[in-house]
Amino acid sequence: MNENPAPSARGRNAVIVLLAAALVAAAVWIAVLLMQQAGGPGQNGPGTTTSPGSPGPSATSAPPSPTASASELPGTPPALLPAAEAATVIWPDPGGTLRYGTPEDAAGGFAEELAGFADPVYGEFMQGDARSGELEVRSTEGGAVTTVMLRQLSDGHWYAIGAASSEIRLDVPAAGDMIGSPVALSGLSRAFEATVGVEVYAHGTAVPLGTGIVMGGSGPDLEPFSGSIQWENPGSGSGSGSGSGGGTLLLFISSAADGSAWTAAAVPVGFAAQP
Repeated sequence: MNENPAPSARGRNAVIVLLAAALVAAAVWIAVLLMQQAGGPGQNGPGTTTSPGSPGPSATSAPPSPTASASELPGTPPALLPAAEAATVIWPDPGGTLRYGTPEDAAGGFAEELAGFADPVYGEFMQGDARSGELEVRSTEGGAVTTVMLRQLSDGHWYAIGAASSEIRLDVPAAGDMIGSPVALSGLSRAFEATVGVEVYAHGTAVPLGTGIVMGGSGPDLEPFSGSIQWENPGSGSGSGSGSGGGTLLLFISSAADGSAWTAAAVPVGFAAQP
């Protein structure tokens, strides 16, 4: 008697059906997995996949911050100012290479480079019209006021075009006058020992063409001064390359402490032709 009889035909058919069902179920499961990997929702929306290290959507770039321009622009000589504009300037040289991008820097250049303030205290720029204004300078806190007049000229840069002092009032010569040598001066002042210094500069020169003093008041009130100053007149063709043929008449009161400028006044002048 056979202990392991062969399975009947019905048994064999049942095994075949079970195997086929298992194969179909496996195929369906594999298809589901593939669909989820290929078409499921990803980090960036349906139908996309993103690896852990890949960037997401790019953001709009912020505009770059503007590059700050230097306030002093030395270098190749800029285009010359018209002669009529150059004749109004006391600082810097309208035919030179030094230029200022702000009124504050132009005021500082005049105060420290020409007038001789050692460590000045600056006020705020007070706007006049769209292209001009003024700024107060003091040698110390509470010191005498020097008011620097400033203007942006046609080349877009800022220039000092005059300076007034609480201690010096210059009446003659006036801004823009043609002067010869000697130059007569008159006005009002008050100063230590009544002494007001005077210097004449051509545009673009660091050494004065002439120096002198005038004597005004030394008390609490402004008092008259008058006098004349000899200077080396280079003539109307002198000055900067702008052809202005002039420069700056500077009046100042020196500090008793260290000889630096205590206050100053200045006007632009033309140089009369030599006889």
